[in-house]
Amino acid sequence: MVKQHEGVHFPFITIDATAPAPVYKQLEGQLRAAILQGTLRNGTRLPASRVLADELGISRPTVVKVLESLMSEGFLEARQGSGTFVAPDLPQHLPQKNQRTDRGRAAAATRLRLSEIGALTSTMTADLGRPHYRPFLPNHPALEAFPLAAWRKCRTAVARAGRLDTMGYGDVAGYAPLRKCIAEYLALHRGDACDPDQIIITPGSHAGFALAALLLANPGEGIWFEDPGPLTVFNLFRALALDVRLVKVDRDGMDVETAIACHRDARLAFVMPSRHHPLGVTLSLPRRLAILEWARHNDAWIIEDDYDSEFRYVGRPLPSMRSIDAAERVIYAGTFSKALYPSIRLGYLVLPPQLVGLFRSLGGLINRGVSIENQAVLAEFINRGHFVTHLRRMRDLYVGRRAAFSDIATKELGGLAEVDCPDSGMNAIAWLSDNRNDSAVQRSAIEAGVQCFPLSDYTVSAKLRSALILGFTGVPADRMPAHFKTLAQAITRPRPG
Repeated sequence: MVKQHEGVHFPFITIDATAPAPVYKQLEGQLRAAILQGTLRNGTRLPASRVLADELGISRPTVVKVLESLMSEGFLEARQGSGTFVAPDLPQHLPQKNQRTDRGRAAAATRLRLSEIGALTSTMTADLGRPHYRPFLPNHPALEAFPLAAWRKCRTAVARAGRLDTMGYGDVAGYAPLRKCIAEYLALHRGDACDPDQIIITPGSHAGFALAALLLANPGEGIWFEDPGPLTVFNLFRALALDVRLVKVDRDGMDVETAIACHRDARLAFVMPSRHHPLGVTLSLPRRLAILEWARHNDAWIIEDDYDSEFRYVGRPLPSMRSIDAAERVIYAGTFSKALYPSIRLGYLVLPPQLVGLFRSLGGLINRGVSIENQAVLAEFINRGHFVTHLRRMRDLYVGRRAAFSDIATKELGGLAEVDCPDSGMNAIAWLSDNRNDSAVQRSAIEAGVQCFPLSDYTVSAKLRSALILGFTGVPADRMPAHFKTLAQAITRPRPG
């Protein structure tokens, strides 16, 4: 008489040998789910590991490994001489993974109990996504021209040095040799001398903006913000519960006079004086002096975002506003994302001396520090002269691409858009004709394989002509004509709106 195998059979378990997940993970996940969903009830006896392996067509050691894992989690128990069972003392109603649709998840999210900041954040988007590179992507460096060989040598040099101080958490203010390099660079090339101890390294500029907002303004207090301006920064300040006071922008930059008249009591001002994004204008000297005097007189602070000041094509780079700040009210924010490459995620703040201790303390609590290894490699890169050489080469390259972009755009977009290439930065603005809807044009352009951002994405209440933000630095000049033809076709496709 053939011996009957005891224990339930598992027709609900399927093993796919071609799936990316390992076989043991597939089996473990399906058994766990069956217990959570009640398919396998408390006290149910499982087949012997040999039998289960035969039924599923997998190895017995794999089955044993899965059963032991589920035992360690408390889902199963082994009884000497009897076999393996679903644990009898599990609750009758186990928590189950939510299988609702995306719409159901969105509805559930609105019922979450959140903090005030959480509630604000749930209505926003960082608007970053995972964009694939397409021609004319704004703020995109010429990555193919980056000196990877030199960068690798610097990384190798750091690794060979075997310094223990690059393996721990390090100073919360950042790697001291890198802060020294930054101070020397700012003094020599930006005319802005500072002590290395005034510099705090951050994981990108946004982290620095957040530190300033948290330390220097209470929830509900005001911050000046240029409209149009970068929406992600606008939403950051809103998420931190600040009262964002919108200030219009004209050919001379932020309208400081109106801001003082309407929002004198603000605690902070966020401004891009060297090159406004996205309009590309610079803040005039009279307005720089006026905003500095407002900050001094009202015990307020200025966050100066100087994210791509290295790339100026007419004359020398403009001096920072911090360099003329006698009252020490300016927090200067710089980044290496545009000068080198975006994923490096290294930024820095230059602080008034009286704020250094506060920023070190809060930065240590929130960020705990930035990768010391990356900082050490960057310091080596700067010390060997590669950084300044790279910037010089990039300026020369971008001058040529900017000129080609302007000429080709005038030819290919004639009658469709007026293209404005500012004297600095990495982007241009194409002002659309015939009241075309810039968001619709952007969608059409992306479908055709060309990237751009609509100016309307940068505005909150400002009423401006429809326009597209186009990046010229990441596109070789010889490829621009074909891409502009594609863009011209995309502009003509949507109806005027």
